[in-house]
Amino acid sequence: MLPMYVTAITMLLAGASASVAPQEAESAKVIDQIAQCRSIADAAQRLACFDGAAAALQTARDRREIVVLDREAVKQTRRRLFGIALPKIKLFGGSDDDDEKEEIREIDAKIVSARPIANGRWVIKLDDGSTWQTIEPFASAEPKAGDSMHIKRAALGSFMGSVNGLRSARIRRTD
Repeated sequence: MLPMYVTAITMLLAGASASVAPQEAESAKVIDQIAQCRSIADAAQRLACFDGAAAALQTARDRREIVVLDREAVKQTRRRLFGIALPKIKLFGGSDDDDEKEEIREIDAKIVSARPIANGRWVIKLDDGSTWQTIEPFASAEPKAGDSMHIKRAALGSFMGSVNGLRSARIRRTD
């Protein structure tokens, strides 16, 4: 019985990866066309090649088959996603080492609103639009709008948050 499930799952995964591969190859092909144009010696042919490659790139961008982000946009996106559990995928390109170096480990933000919930816990909305909930009570102070909040990664995928540099409490992102 178990081997039948393993076979079925393997076939599903193989089909899914096969359907993604042509799309990735098509995106890479559009970029490779630009690089190939550089090797053409004749100026008129090289210009025609670049014009065709640029048109193909623009068409791919307009169809949303390819997305181009600069380093700052990637950094801002990673900051907005801080605290959200995402699968480990190479969404922003680069090698695994680059992702480790650029991973955001902590953020500082201003509290926009804070409201108490049961047992001394709080729901806190930050100026970056994220909402966090304390898992344990803040022992030191009640958070309020305008306070600064520091959030950092902790052990086993958890997060610690402190208000105005006071004692930290475990928190989790809720949106």
